[in-house]
Amino acid sequence: MRILMALILAFTLINPSTAHADTEDTILSLPDGQVILSISATERREVEQDLLVATFQYSANDLEAREVQNEINKAMKEALDLIKKDDRVKVNTGTYNVYERTEQRTKERKWYGSQSVTIKSKNADAVLKLSGKLQDMKFNTSGLSYTLDPKTAVSVQDSLMEDALKQLQTRANRAAKALGKSSAELRDVNVNGGGIPHQSRHHARSMAVMESMDSAMAAPVAASGESTITLTVNARAILKP
Repeated sequence: MRILMALILAFTLINPSTAHADTEDTILSLPDGQVILSISATERREVEQDLLVATFQYSANDLEAREVQNEINKAMKEALDLIKKDDRVKVNTGTYNVYERTEQRTKERKWYGSQSVTIKSKNADAVLKLSGKLQDMKFNTSGLSYTLDPKTAVSVQDSLMEDALKQLQTRANRAAKALGKSSAELRDVNVNGGGIPHQSRHHARSMAVMESMDSAMAAPVAASGESTITLTVNARAILKP
């Protein structure tokens, strides 16, 4: 995991004449010599994406709706049976759609249908191997990309929170020393992690090329990118004489 961290810190002494009403009340109730300090810290980290997600779609067409559905059903069952043999990979099916339309050239009424299936895993080799097999089973690739696993994101956010809190306490202590105070205690701490970060996905390059009519489909390849996780902590500190 390649990590790039940047820390942005800012703090402001609250002036009783310009603070909000609730802050004014707090200041008025402070013992003489104590000061309220408003302080914030933002941590950022670039995290390597660790979850490979691939989506495939099987399509069919026929003069009869029943034949279209039957073909899709058989293909999906075969695909799910194959995927579920590998417990490293999670799978879910998507939209199943069957409809009728008129061919512009022949004016013939025809039925079309499709269904999608998505596989994902932190084991990229398992996903890529299955992807090649699904392509060989006439499943078309509609998406292949890396993203950040939610559990990884939460773990990194917890780490950023710890770092930000340490920095807040350090800065509060320095402010207290600069003002001739003996101690600083953090109060009203607010953590804003912004949820799971928006993924900057890097699409995999498809290598789905047949070497010959009888050979198996070559597996696709993929390279992971990075996602940026940002977390901000706001707090008020009480500086005591």
